[in-house]
Amino acid sequence: MAERLHTVDLLLAGSVTDAGGLWSRATAWILRIALEQAVDEVWLRVEPALMRCPMRAQLIALRTFAGQDEAAQVATLWAALSGAAHHHDYELAPSVTDLRRWREQTAKIADRLAAVPAR
Repeated sequence: MAERLHTVDLLLAGSVTDAGGLWSRATAWILRIALEQAVDEVWLRVEPALMRCPMRAQLIALRTFAGQDEAAQVATLWAALSGAAHHHDYELAPSVTDLRRWREQTAKIADRLAAVPAR
């Protein structure tokens, strides 16, 4: 997780120059992967079989283990990152402001998910 967030920081700082015009969508993809990793770590502690389910099913199941509010925040961020990561000719790439906000949200959510107790 820390490695992915560090890569995001490098992309946001402009330190990665070979990403070209794809850097903003690549940043969204990396953030989504980091968020999914945080969810996977919950399943490793509480219910490993859920790791094999599609992410949308995992987000529904997360309500039981992390609470409604936390699960809703994870689902909202995951949906935003998913939309930003996919290229559509009629949409602008995500802004640096959005990416920075999503980076901070990902880190905070990951910290809170790390506190979900094992059962």
